[in-house]
Amino acid sequence: MDKIRKIIQSKLKEISSLGQGGASFTPGEGMNYATPNAFKGKKGKSKKLKPYFKVGYKMVPDTIDSSKLETIRLFEDELSPFQQERIAAFDDIETYLNKLGPIVSNAKNDTIKFYNENPGSYDIIKSTEMILSYLKNIETLLTETK
Repeated sequence: MDKIRKIIQSKLKEISSLGQGGASFTPGEGMNYATPNAFKGKKGKSKKLKPYFKVGYKMVPDTIDSSKLETIRLFEDELSPFQQERIAAFDDIETYLNKLGPIVSNAKNDTIKFYNENPGSYDIIKSTEMILSYLKNIETLLTETK
């Protein structure tokens, strides 16, 4: 009776450990359940792949250029002259914007100086409303999406 009980208990342990999946394995156990050739390099046609080769399966070429497949390159290394010109224009815009900081500061100082010298004057020295309007238009042009 004890022999039967031990056999049943050992079988139940086996079944319960397999029923839990990978959670019951300790590191190192269960590694034989993975396919042994899953991560091996392409050293030749495997016996297991022969049926696939018979129906027209082909191995992926080592380089895309050596294949006869039509490929679409998503990111080209070289840009067209038109594209290069469009990108260079942003550098010019940044240069102009960097020049504007000191110019705006000087215009503000000139306006302060004029109003200090002419306290009762309502003259417009620099057209700040027009400048702000242009800057808002530029912001809209740079942030709008097509």
